[in-house]
Amino acid sequence: MNIGAVVLAAGEGKRFGGNKLLVKIQGKPIILRVLEALSDLERVVIVGKYALELLPLLKDEVVIYNPRWEEGMSTSLKLGVQFFYNKQGIIVALGDMPFITKGIVNNIISSYKEECEAVIPIHEGKQGNPVLLSKKIYDKILELKGDVGARYILKELKNPCYVEEGKEVLIDIDTPTDLASFSQQPL
Repeated sequence: MNIGAVVLAAGEGKRFGGNKLLVKIQGKPIILRVLEALSDLERVVIVGKYALELLPLLKDEVVIYNPRWEEGMSTSLKLGVQFFYNKQGIIVALGDMPFITKGIVNNIISSYKEECEAVIPIHEGKQGNPVLLSKKIYDKILELKGDVGARYILKELKNPCYVEEGKEVLIDIDTPTDLASFSQQPL
């Protein structure tokens, strides 16, 4: 399957109180941990509020600045879809999910079948990330508005596919408490 990876890294980090993507877990900035998991794929990083702070870490990456980052996640997601519109699918990864691995990404990709509109990782019945979105739903994504991701579209799909994964697909760093609890303990 010909796919690209979109890393959403444009947000304000309001609940965290600043740029959480530069914070280190086990000696490595969160954003670099995410990129490492996607290193086998062609990828683009969508930046916004903290673009200038992130660029030195992203010097070897394709980066798109989202001037409309304040309007919400949908604006970044749409830029990623537009960038990879000719691909059969895209993996959408959140820049604040430091425990995603290449193995998880590869399992998601290998779980894709022609009838899948998306491949969604789950853990104990809860949907996680990253999600593989098929080209079949790009136009629906391009209609999104506001601070929403693909979750609203995923709920309406007729043919989603699922892959069981570990709890890593549920862990994002939204607050300093999240950081404290997950940076000290192995999964």
